[in-house]
Amino acid sequence: MLGLSAGTIAGLLAGAGGGPARAQTPPPKRGGTLRVALVPPTAAVDPVTMYDAGAIAMVQQVAEYLVWAENDLSLRPVLAQRWEPDTNGKTWMFTLREGVTFTGGRPVTADDVVATFDRLTDPQTKSAARSNFKGILSKGNIEKAGPLKVAFHLDRPFVDFPYLVSSTNYNAVVLPAGYAGDFEQHPVGTGPFTLTAYAPKETASFKRNPDYRQPGLPYLDGVEFRFFAETQPQVLALQAGAVDLMVATPFQGSQALFADPNVNILLTRSSKHRAVHMRVDAAPFPDKRIRQAVALCLDRGKIVEGLFQGRADVGNDEMFAPLFPGAPAIPQRTQNYDRAKQLLREAGAGNALKITLTYEVYQEVPQYAVYLQEMLRPAGISVTLDQMTQGAYYGSGGTQPWLQVPMGITDWASRTVPSQFIGPAYTCEGVWNSAHWCDPEYDGLAKQYDATLDSGSRRAIARKMALLQQDATPAIIAYWIRAPRAVHKRVRGVDASGSDFLDLTKASLA
Repeated sequence: MLGLSAGTIAGLLAGAGGGPARAQTPPPKRGGTLRVALVPPTAAVDPVTMYDAGAIAMVQQVAEYLVWAENDLSLRPVLAQRWEPDTNGKTWMFTLREGVTFTGGRPVTADDVVATFDRLTDPQTKSAARSNFKGILSKGNIEKAGPLKVAFHLDRPFVDFPYLVSSTNYNAVVLPAGYAGDFEQHPVGTGPFTLTAYAPKETASFKRNPDYRQPGLPYLDGVEFRFFAETQPQVLALQAGAVDLMVATPFQGSQALFADPNVNILLTRSSKHRAVHMRVDAAPFPDKRIRQAVALCLDRGKIVEGLFQGRADVGNDEMFAPLFPGAPAIPQRTQNYDRAKQLLREAGAGNALKITLTYEVYQEVPQYAVYLQEMLRPAGISVTLDQMTQGAYYGSGGTQPWLQVPMGITDWASRTVPSQFIGPAYTCEGVWNSAHWCDPEYDGLAKQYDATLDSGSRRAIARKMALLQQDATPAIIAYWIRAPRAVHKRVRGVDASGSDFLDLTKASLA
């Protein structure tokens, strides 16, 4: 275990995480109601099946995780006070806090945690968390080891397992063993607030939980969510003083806030990105030289500056974001039209390759599509843009264009470990493998990476994986977004979040 980096060992094993020192601020003021702007939940609010930002933010006020993942990727104990693996990282023992109660006063026990994760790993529940647990944790392998002890017996060794039961796996809030799927009618949890009223697509109101486990917290008397379907009304509401905070503040559409003297822009690095997949089994992309040529047409620095005014990190067509500890350094892919044209000729594509790019209307994605169209033209690649609504792009059942079209742009929320991208999106059995790429060597390295404790060995494996993926180029990863959050200057105790998560436990109004 000593082979882990200092930051990793502090977060994973000691169950503690610190951040950089902050300037001294006045003591938080108690009372008041914080008004929050965000998108509305798209379906019934159920912690087990939720997947959208509106529902997640609602649930995170009422219920809590075993562990919270901070912006620097350290892990903060929440309902679990400590955790430790066996010698090979295949069984993890979590010890719960004493004296924590659900809404209504019933104590939290190991039975509730076992039931929660059996529920999340059960194929019958349609849990949105199952993609994170696939091949790692199966239903029935969570064991009560004492009144406040839970053992997770994994399908294979996984060094980063605590992240999968943390906030980064947003469905993993601990619910009572007898939870019946009726969260909107009976919102129960251990969180700092209780849900008092909910009008779908309009508002949600919360009041301070008087029995919260942390004495003196939260500082606020209450929180009011106001739902807006689009970014622009949220911007106007914040500028007018009708709300105090925007949960998500995409740069495109929110530029006015970055110059508003009454608004603070909180910013954090993240692994949020857009993947431009190219299906390796569909024309014109089976030849990797064509995929490489497309990637070589991009001026990534200009894309970052044009879309975010520099508020992003340049990507390199592999999944180890600069945020991740031990991210390998490999040669940076840069714009090279001569090499792109050469590759196209070698692949027999000629001088007039035609492709269709399908994408969703979401934040900066349409602008990014135009950048791609313009940057590919000098190489003789003609791009037809196929724009779809977000709902149509992701679809459902057997009609999910993002998994079917030859070339598409997909938005990915931030994750805290590379495996949360790699497993579902770039392995042979990945449920979200939009490029349909399958490389057994890459899959084998991914499993080695997950099971390796020594940081030096892990970095070497990551480098091999990064070089393999960049060479194959199943997807272009041109940038990693630095996530902004706009708050009124009187708001205290709130951080930005790479995943647009919302912890208001220590929030206050000056």
